[in-house]
Amino acid sequence: MDLFSHALLPYFFGTLLKRKKEEVTAFVIGGIAPDFDIIPFIVNYLIPTSFLITHRGITHSFIFGFITAIIVLYLAGRARIKEKVRKYIDYEPVVNLNTVAFAGAGILIHLFLDFITSRGVPLLFPINYARYSAEIFFYTDILLSIASFAIVIYLLKKPLKKHTVLKISLLFLLLFAALGALRIEEKTQAMDLFNGSDIRTYSTMNPFDWYVQVGNADNIQVYEYNGLSGEVNYNITVPRLIVLSEGENMQKELDAADELPQVKMFKWRAYSVAINASNENRIWKFEYFDPVQDAMVRNAPRIIKRGMGGRLNVTVLEAKAKTN
Repeated sequence: MDLFSHALLPYFFGTLLKRKKEEVTAFVIGGIAPDFDIIPFIVNYLIPTSFLITHRGITHSFIFGFITAIIVLYLAGRARIKEKVRKYIDYEPVVNLNTVAFAGAGILIHLFLDFITSRGVPLLFPINYARYSAEIFFYTDILLSIASFAIVIYLLKKPLKKHTVLKISLLFLLLFAALGALRIEEKTQAMDLFNGSDIRTYSTMNPFDWYVQVGNADNIQVYEYNGLSGEVNYNITVPRLIVLSEGENMQKELDAADELPQVKMFKWRAYSVAINASNENRIWKFEYFDPVQDAMVRNAPRIIKRGMGGRLNVTVLEAKAKTN
């Protein structure tokens, strides 16, 4: 979900519940704190790590999200930062048990909003690395983003009375609920068209367009579903492991490749993973790719394809792996 929606919901709830300014401030800071992960994202880019040091990584878990909220709340209360921010926003960051509780509530709202979007978040890290997602909204919903951005700009330029805030918040919540109900219905319709135990549906920017993955131990099938027409179009079937040329010790070399931090991160981000394997002069080359992601961006410009994951190439010789 977008940053503006993450900020608006805690602001609306805090204002309508007649909370103090410092409580609403902590509520909003908790609502946006997990997205202050740009620094870990840069660190991971420079020094790849198997930990979830990336956007929607460790700061998007219950434990580290709460820690992040407290840190951001504390930093926001520093005199120099407060002086600069108050030129644009009327806020009152204070750290005490009460405001920390509101910051924690803001974290829960943030994690819920990201949980209902595509790819999800690692809620239980460091207990496990799994991403949890209801796969209802696309990563960023265009309509909600436009609405939340417009409301935030309006609020910043013109302080509003309580009844006006109530009207705006109800309209935003109605839009959110209506889009959510539409997407849940479309997701349900898409899933009902397929039989099997491993069926996954993935949203797109268009609430009526969905990708459906039907998998088994050997293959991944990808379909496209449009709710307006009710049509299902077959897209592609991909073996999970495609051996392009034979060689010795493939499984051993593949296990070595899988230990690379870059490979672990690729697998963690991907909807699904398939591998092209080839051997040249005892050197194994593995190309990791995401069939669902490939289907989504097949007709997109090259720059978008690169920005949405692309492929990862790894070479391995005698259990020594490196990315290309």
